[in-house]
This record gives sequence, structure tokens and C-alpha cells, in this order.
Amino acid sequence: MNSAIMNSPSEEAATLKVRTVSIIVLEVHSTDLKTIDEQIRDKANKGAGFFNNVPLLVDLGELCEEFDLTWLLSVNTLLASRGFIPVGITGAPKSFEEEAQTNGIIIWSSKKAAVPEPAKPEEPQPEKDSVSPVPTTASVTQIIDHPVRSGQRVYAKGSDLIVMSTVNPGGEVMADGNIHIYGSLKGRALAGVSGREDVRIFCQDLQAELVAIAGYYTINEDLPSTRRNTAVKMSLKGESLEIDPLIP
Repeated sequence: MNSAIMNSPSEEAATLKVRTVSIIVLEVHSTDLKTIDEQIRDKANKGAGFFNNVPLLVDLGELCEEFDLTWLLSVNTLLASRGFIPVGITGAPKSFEEEAQTNGIIIWSSKKAAVPEPAKPEEPQPEKDSVSPVPTTASVTQIIDHPVRSGQRVYAKGSDLIVMSTVNPGGEVMADGNIHIYGSLKGRALAGVSGREDVRIFCQDLQAELVAIAGYYTINEDLPSTRRNTAVKMSLKGESLEIDPLIP
């Protein structure tokens, strides 16, 4: 007779963890479904399969036109037909969020950081011997000295990231600050993921699947032919990425 093997009471069957996950966001500026479909189809075709089964968040915060639940469901159907997986919405009016949630649509919060209250003036204190403050470093640069494999994601929270080797296809490196790659960039690199637009990406050999700064991205098919397989530096100019030779 086979006896059932039970998990030890001390073993956890599931654990809750907080992780930072990159996600494609679709900012909607018009309710014209035909135009949305044409532009999404164009992006999907250029992506050559990159966007297949990719989670996507619909941002309605910039949409000035009126819309309803039927329209949103049509948008989700359209996105699914192009290979995306709509996972929720953000930026919608509170009144609409309630209706959307009732129909099983997930609402993603877009809370802004709270503004700290003004500091109260300190009361005069007796003079003390002068003490020089010890300088502190705001952030520590994270260094990766091995290749980033396919399916692996590295995130440097609050700092720059240095990769001493190659980022392979399917690998992803992310940083709130700058990204330096001393090998080939064949996967994805996302700098300024917390919203900073003054950061840069540097690499010795550009073959990237995708590069992005502060949410603005360029996919492999849109990389300038003169910059492929060369050492480059990337920065954000307005709403587009500028890719220049590392050494002018």
C-alpha cells in the first residue's frame, strides 16, 4: 500500500514576494479603433515576433475623448488579435474604474510620491565643536561580471549597472540609472526604469532586441544600420532615442 507523502508543516507551499517587472504600456490618445489597430499592427510587424504573448498595460490617462466599457473591451480584443496580452488599465476616471473592475478588468495604480511637509524650523542650539560630515554615496553601482543568459533579468535598483560581459538574446538588464555593457548587447537593456530621462546606455557591440530609456524604446528592426555591431552610446532626446558612436 502506497502511503501519501505529505509536506512538512514547516515547508511553505507558496510565498509572497515583491519583484520589479518591466511591462509594455500602450498610451491611448484617440478612441479611433481603426487607427489604433493600424498603428499597433505596424509595430507588431516590425517587432518580428518580439511582441508575441507580451503583457501590455493600457494607459488611458492621456485620452481626452469620452469612452465606455464596450470600447475598452474592443481595444482589448484588438490587442489580443495582434499577439499582446492585455493585463489591465491605468489612468482611467474613478467612476469608470468601478465599472471596469465589476467586469473583471484589473486596475493598476499610478500613485505619485507624497510631497513631504515643510520642515519645522529648529530651535537654536548651543554651539558645539565643529564636526566635518562624513561623505556618503547616494547609490552603489551594481557590477555583473558574467554573461546575462536568455530568460535572466538583472535589475539595479536606484543605481547604475555595469555588465562586464555579454547580454545574450532573451536576457534583460534594467537600471534606474545608466547601463554600461562591455560586451555585446544582444538582449534587452532598459535604463531609467524609475522615470529618469537623463540617463544613458553604453555598449561595445549593439545587436539589441530592444533598448529603452524612461519607457521610450527602440526595437532591433528600427536600429540604424550604421550603428549595428558598433560601440555606441544612447540617450533620450524628446521622446526618441538618439544612438551615437561611443567615440565621435
